[in-house]
Amino acid sequence: MNVVMEETWPHRDLPVLTAIVEVFERTGRVMSPNEIVRQSGLTGDQVESALNALEGETPPCITKLDRRASGGISLIGKPTGHARRAVGAWPSAETMADQIVQALEEAAEREPDTERQGWLRQSANYLGNAGRDLAVEIGATAINRQMGM
Repeated sequence: MNVVMEETWPHRDLPVLTAIVEVFERTGRVMSPNEIVRQSGLTGDQVESALNALEGETPPCITKLDRRASGGISLIGKPTGHARRAVGAWPSAETMADQIVQALEEAAEREPDTERQGWLRQSANYLGNAGRDLAVEIGATAINRQMGM
């Protein structure tokens, strides 16, 4: 018998991670699970389950989780860069690649010269398909330069 696992990322884990980033951005401090319940609109049990799932992520999403003696989570540390990229608050190499492709497509739409327009469209098509790895590498290089690396 095949057991189909319910996907938790889109409706539980991602909203909790998004709430953690939003609360931290607003307050600049560690937070309680109740703050995440209010921000996410999920139940306390759903937030606790999501935090337990996120706790074991590699690379980590949260700097630390403090627990009560009973095992429940009492305090949530700040979100990591991995968490910020996962929720779209920081760019990833993949999102930068998508932006490069989109910029090329938009440039092609505005370009009056048909030959240049063709080259722009071909470049966008290549980087969006067969050259995707190259576009991601370009995106990673751009992010690293922005971070001074």
